[in-house]
Amino acid sequence: MATMAPTPIHIALDHPESGRLTIFWDDGSESEYLLADLRKTCPCATCRDLRDQLTTSSELTLLTNHAIDPSTEVIHMETVGRYAIQFTWKDGHNTGIYTYEFLREAGQKKQ
Repeated sequence: MATMAPTPIHIALDHPESGRLTIFWDDGSESEYLLADLRKTCPCATCRDLRDQLTTSSELTLLTNHAIDPSTEVIHMETVGRYAIQFTWKDGHNTGIYTYEFLREAGQKKQ
């Protein structure tokens, strides 16, 4: 029988003062994230492609202001089903869906 992955019981956006997100998991643990780190690791296809270009290309990559200085201020946050959260950043970017599995792994790396 497979065990269920921990799920959030409370998500706190400490915004804008600290620029942090804290997730309290149902197994009693908690994880804290810097919003800047979450934005840098945005899982949307556009952001992943840009990161791939920057790390694998030997060609000159031209970046727009949006790519150089993305907003790290969240203006809206909502759950996506029972598996993820989605942020709307101050600059309007909102296509990244951060799964709880992704967040749990990212939080464990910081602990």
